[in-house]
Amino acid sequence: MNDFEKTLEELRDALFATPEVQQFFALRQAIESDKELMAANAAMRAHQKAMAQHQNNDEIYFREKAFYEKYSAIYNKHPLVVNYEALRGTVNDLLKQIKTIVE
Repeated sequence: MNDFEKTLEELRDALFATPEVQQFFALRQAIESDKELMAANAAMRAHQKAMAQHQNNDEIYFREKAFYEKYSAIYNKHPLVVNYEALRGTVNDLLKQIKTIVE
């Protein structure tokens, strides 16, 4: 392993050791383990797909849209998802800072 690879590995380890990144992955795991949340997410995606397939049929489109909005609200307003999305922004900012330093 050369110096660059060693430094890169140290950077990766330091990044994964930050509380924000650890909490980000913990929240992602909690979301993926929550059967109700995953069911709401699957329903949301299914109704979104149905909306796209029925763009030319207003009756079906708006019925699917109502279901999509219902499941989207359930999923997106859940505290785990709210915290996950907030941390995703924080982790993204951290990665952008690292990118700026490396460049």
